[in-house]
Amino acid sequence: MAWVRDIGRRRGDLATVAAGLALFGFGLAELYVPLPPYVDGEGPDITALSGAWTAVLTVLLAGYGLAVAACRSYPRVAVVLAGVCFTAQSFTPLLPEWPVVPLLALVVACFGCVAVGGRHGPVIGGVSYFVSLGIETTVADDPDWAFIVFVALAVMGPAYAVRMRRAQAERLVALAIEREAAARLDERLRVARELHDIVSHGVTVMVLQAGAAQAVLDSDARQARESLDAVQDVGRDVVIELRRLLVVLRGAEGGTERLPSLRHLDPLLAGVRAAGGQVDVTVNGDLGRVPAAVDVSGYRVLQEALTNAAKHAPGATVSVSIDVGRTDLRVRVVDNGPRAGRRSDGSGYGLTGISERVELFGGTASSGPREGDGFEVRVELPLSAKSMAPALTETGAPG
Repeated sequence: MAWVRDIGRRRGDLATVAAGLALFGFGLAELYVPLPPYVDGEGPDITALSGAWTAVLTVLLAGYGLAVAACRSYPRVAVVLAGVCFTAQSFTPLLPEWPVVPLLALVVACFGCVAVGGRHGPVIGGVSYFVSLGIETTVADDPDWAFIVFVALAVMGPAYAVRMRRAQAERLVALAIEREAAARLDERLRVARELHDIVSHGVTVMVLQAGAAQAVLDSDARQARESLDAVQDVGRDVVIELRRLLVVLRGAEGGTERLPSLRHLDPLLAGVRAAGGQVDVTVNGDLGRVPAAVDVSGYRVLQEALTNAAKHAPGATVSVSIDVGRTDLRVRVVDNGPRAGRRSDGSGYGLTGISERVELFGGTASSGPREGDGFEVRVELPLSAKSMAPALTETGAPG
């Protein structure tokens, strides 16, 4: 859309330049082509002007044309230039009240200055207009302030209305830019959460399994092979998840049958158990009532909580409780690992990702050490459609 605005701006600039040239040409016709007096035979006899005054007036005409041509690009400079030329012409034999060009140029420049002249445009335009006409009426000894004020209101009123509309349009553009930046930030955070959820769990299990294989490599080759097989299986799962995310980032569509779900926890639990952890799962309620978006987010929350337990309390017993209530889904993960070295302040990226994911649904999340030993993660996700996040992508992220 920026190039469209640039084209419109260039067209406007070309239009004002053409208007300035046309005004200059009309002024030359007034000055050099013999015409009858303007007002009942009382106008000045332009043909009686000397060559020097004609040259001066020609320069002033060029100033008027330049002011009109620049009234859009340089509105404050243009109105000052028009005012200076108008004032200077007040001291020539041909007062600016007779030809059409001087007053027309001053009015157009004032309009441009008020409409697009920035913060101080109305003040500069008003001062230039009233000072120039005040000097002219004083020199001509023919003050007509009623006419001056009438022209000022007729010109500056619409100009100020244009100014307000432009200001409103600029505010709307700024708001649109701000919303676009916020949407981009949300998208980056969403992708970061997905990468963390997909990679962190798999890598943690792989590191634990590789360590277990290394520990028994010489004493129990069979156990070492089983650990390495588990590393391979988890690696394949991570690759599949990453491919799904790449499909989404490329804009492809996918079906919900491939989404992770709380109804299919066996692969997730198998990885944790293979790493030496003990996991007990209790499900209360019908998981079929849980909307897809809430189901996937609950899965990701559980995945991160199990990863946190495997990373900071390897070998601990983990109790998982999944309750489907009338209005919300509650997930509670508790382990009996040691408190020492546990992240209880929520400063880890995983715990932060849990909080951000839950906030999208208007839910609540809490995590911290238990009394005695152990660590607890507790999450509540509303089932109401009013609290639902946007539609899911294939990886289960709110799109």
